[in-house]
Amino acid sequence: MTLETMISELHYTSDIEQAVLQKIRKDEKLVEQIAETAYKGEDFDFSLCKRMPLTRLAVVTYLLLRKYDDYKAKEVPDNIIFDTFRDVSLRAKLYYEKTGRVGISRGDVIWFRHIMNVVIFKIGALQFQPFEMMYLDEETIGEPYMAFAKEQKEALPAGAPVINCHIQQDADLSPEAVEASFQSAKRFFSTHFSTRYKAFLCYSWLLYPPMVKNLSLKSNIKQFAAKFSIIGACDDSEQAIEYLFRNGTKRRLPANATTLQKLAIEHKELLGFACGIIII
Repeated sequence: MTLETMISELHYTSDIEQAVLQKIRKDEKLVEQIAETAYKGEDFDFSLCKRMPLTRLAVVTYLLLRKYDDYKAKEVPDNIIFDTFRDVSLRAKLYYEKTGRVGISRGDVIWFRHIMNVVIFKIGALQFQPFEMMYLDEETIGEPYMAFAKEQKEALPAGAPVINCHIQQDADLSPEAVEASFQSAKRFFSTHFSTRYKAFLCYSWLLYPPMVKNLSLKSNIKQFAAKFSIIGACDDSEQAIEYLFRNGTKRRLPANATTLQKLAIEHKELLGFACGIIII
């Protein structure tokens, strides 16, 4: 796998591709040196986080050359590998749209630890991650963020093997795409992992019942949420606001405001965060 092939497969926009290639070619020894310790650090305080945005993106791109071999060692098909890696180009695009600069944020660097550890896979419309069941409640995190029924925690104990489900920005949440993604994920994990997973797990603002209740029956989000048994929820709207207004303030509605953006402005109390599961 060459650098040029990798960058071609990432589908960067032309401006971003040119800047990344130029950075790596101009400072290849430095990029290689930074890459050696890029993900060293405790509590997600990785050394790469301290670098400039373009350097972060160049180093992550460079590291994908190594990660390709690690994914292949797990016999992961190329289409899943490159779909997984294109989360880098997606986040670079979002960063460029928000800041006008080529690079990635500190938060993006931290998120990409999943790729560096070869524990996340984009399969169809969704991302999936081998995980252990975690309840975000007082018993686990020391504060009453969410509450879960005793019966629920007994039926699916903390630490039980589950598949964590992540939804990228602007993911295709049509019922057909979502169903195909879940079915493909079941086949993938049964083929490539010996663990018998108990459930799909999803923590997301897209599952928050008060919001979902106010969506139309034809809403892709409503139909996505309906696939899950909602086992916990709270009124933390931070993730919702971050996704709905990623390019700026929410004080003023965009000219082409979506239904959810209007809901966020007019009824913020309907936004929140929820936990859902699908028993496998």
